[in-house]
Amino acid sequence: MKNLFACLSLCLLLAACASPLLHDERADERAADAAAAQALAASAPPVSEALDPWLQAQRARIETARADATQRFEADEKACWRRFAVNACVRAARSDRRSVTDRLRQEELAVNEVERQRTSQARLRQLEEKQRSAAPQ
Repeated sequence: MKNLFACLSLCLLLAACASPLLHDERADERAADAAAAQALAASAPPVSEALDPWLQAQRARIETARADATQRFEADEKACWRRFAVNACVRAARSDRRSVTDRLRQEELAVNEVERQRTSQARLRQLEEKQRSAAPQ
């Protein structure tokens, strides 16, 4: 009886360790996406140069890539309906689309952060100039 209990306990422990909730398979992918997004933010033009053209180009690139991912998903989904294992195929297509959109979202957040930082720096400079001009001389 003790051996049976020990065996069942071991089986439960092994099943828990094999659980996909404990092993996030996409954690490495998300970390790589975040690193790529930070590299994108680091590639922003210096403060002395105009930021608007860079922002517009990055946002256009992200929108185009997002539209491409959506079109690819729709084509893959349509092809899935011709297969026998429809659900598995659609799930794989959704997973592929999700990985692309997650990467693009990280890039979009990095671009927005660059814009926010530049805007706040410009506002701080304006406030400092205003304080200097208002200071009694």
